[in-house]
Parts: sequence; C-alpha cells; structure tokens
Amino acid sequence: NEAKNRHDGVKRQLDDVKKLNNIDFGAEEEFFVLKGQCFEKRDEQYTYKLCPFDRSDQDGTNIGRWDSWELGADGVNHYNVMMYNKGNSCWQGPQRSTRVEVICGQENQIISASEPAKCEYAYVFATPAACTKVQDETEIHDEL
Repeated sequence: NEAKNRHDGVKRQLDDVKKLNNIDFGAEEEFFVLKGQCFEKRDEQYTYKLCPFDRSDQDGTNIGRWDSWELGADGVNHYNVMMYNKGNSCWQGPQRSTRVEVICGQENQIISASEPAKCEYAYVFATPAACTKVQDETEIHDEL
C-alpha cells in the first residue's frame, strides 16, 4: 500500500510538471515568475483577485480560469492579453470570463478592474515581466 501511495504521489508530480510544460510563459519564459502568485485590487464594491496562469476571482466568485494568451490583430502572440474563461455561470447569462491586459510596470499589481459587459470582466495588470529590454533602457535613459 505504501508503494502504491508513493507511485500515486510521483504520478501526480509528473502530471503537474506536464501541465507546467504546456503553459506558454512567454517567448523567454519571462512570465513564469508570476505562476503561483496572486494579486488583489479592492474598489468601492468588490475585491478582485488575479492568480496568473490559474484563475481570476471577484469576491471569491470564479470569473475565469486560465485559458490562453490572446493573439494580436496580426495573428501573432505579443504576450499582452491573457484570457481567463469558463468561470461561474451568470444568472440567465454566459459563463464569466476575464480579459487581462498586461502592461509594463515596476511592480506586480492590478491597476484596474471593471465589468464592461455582463459577466465579462477586464483587468489591467502591470508587471516587470512585461517590460522589454528596449523599454528598460528607455526608462533608464529617462531617469538620467
């Protein structure tokens, strides 16, 4: 029985590694540092939570599970929009979803959270992981 428990534990670990390998963390894996972290923003009514590559919540209600990066209009992944789909169903409405615009910022934080359409949420999330080398150099030159 102990051998079976160990086998099952190793199998679960292997499955977790396979799931991680299937996640696109960016062209240079730059967004991997966000995995396993969660960020919150409180407004007048709600607390919004974003756990990159996992889920998005509004006051504990699942408003989307990690799905994919959204392709740009040119069909290329620019790693600037994350999609979270298949959240809890709305009453007489669709399943909740969250579109997260990812921008360059000095720290990881949800800048804004809104509900532009029924059960469709929008976040703006700033992270140093989204800053390109060109942006970094420009910001350094601006400071000088």
